[in-house]
Amino acid sequence: MPNQQEFLLHNDLQRVVEALRQEEDTVTPYRDDYRHLLDNNGKMIRASLVLLFSYATQDKLHAASNRIITAAEAIEMLHLATLVHDDVLDNASVRRNEPTMHVKHGNKAAIYMGDLILSRYMEIMAGIAPDTNFIVEQAHTVNEIVAGDLLQERARHNTDTTKEYYEQAITGKTAALFRLAAITGIKLSSDSLSPQTLEQVTSFGNHLGMAFQIVDDLEDFNVGHDTGKPKLEDIRDGIYTLPVILAMQADPTFVDIVKLDDPLKTLDYLSSHPQFMQQAKAEAIGHIDDAKGALTDKSYPPLNASTMKTLFKSLDRLISTI
Repeated sequence: MPNQQEFLLHNDLQRVVEALRQEEDTVTPYRDDYRHLLDNNGKMIRASLVLLFSYATQDKLHAASNRIITAAEAIEMLHLATLVHDDVLDNASVRRNEPTMHVKHGNKAAIYMGDLILSRYMEIMAGIAPDTNFIVEQAHTVNEIVAGDLLQERARHNTDTTKEYYEQAITGKTAALFRLAAITGIKLSSDSLSPQTLEQVTSFGNHLGMAFQIVDDLEDFNVGHDTGKPKLEDIRDGIYTLPVILAMQADPTFVDIVKLDDPLKTLDYLSSHPQFMQQAKAEAIGHIDDAKGALTDKSYPPLNASTMKTLFKSLDRLISTI
C-alpha cells in the first residue's frame, strides 16, 4: 500500500507533467510535434529522482517547491532530447508506441528538434541555478552523456568490444543522467550538504543508472514483452550489449554468429546458452545492491527515512523485472 511519500511523489509528478504541458515551441510548423513529444511521458524515473532527493533532507514531508518541480521538468526535457537524437542515430521507427520524430519529418528536423529541447533544458536550469558551479555541473554532465553515446557509436559492429568498454559507454550515456537527477534534487533542497552526502548520492545515481541500462539492454532480447519499441534493435544495429559481449569473450564461435548480422540467430544462441543472460542479470543486481549500500552510511544532514524506504522499494521493483 502506498505510503505518505509515495502519494506526495505521485502528486508532485503530476505537477511536473503540468509544467511540461505549459511548454510552447515558437517554431510554428513543428509546434504540434513539440507538444506531442512533451505530452508522451514515459515512466519519468529521472524526474522522480529529482523529487525524491529533494525530499531526502526534509525533517517533515511536504510538497516540492516550484523550483524543484521546474528542475524535474528540465531533467525530463534533457532526457527527451537525448531520446530524439538516439532515435536518429539508431534509425528507430517507434518510441513509446508512437512513430519517432525522424520517421515523420526526417533526420534533419529530428536533430534540430532535439537541439531545441536541449536548449530549453539549459535555459530552464540557468533560471533556477543557485550558483555558477551548479550550471557547470549540468553542462559537464551533458558532455558526459554525449561522450558515452560517441563511445557506443564507435563500437558498432566491433566484436572485440570488452565489458570494460561497454561499462564506460553506459556510465556516460545513461548513468550520468541518473546521477545528475539525484544530485540536482538534493542540491536544490539544501545548502548544507557534506561532501560525504554528495558522494553517497553520486554513487547511488551512478549504480542505479548502470543497473537500469543493463536491464534495458536485456529487455531488447525479451521479444514477448511489449516495451513500446521494437525488439532486437541493438544487435540489428551492431550495438553489442552485455550478454552479447560476455558470450563473445567466452565462445569464439559465437563471434561468427554475431558477424552474420542475423538477430534471430543471436537470440537463438543466447536462449540455448542462458548463462550469459544470467551473468548480465547478476551484474545489474550487483549495481542495485551497490546503490542500496551507497545510502546506508551516515550522512549530513541525515537522509529522510521515508525517502530511503521509497528508494529501496523502487530498487526492489527494478530487481523484480529482471
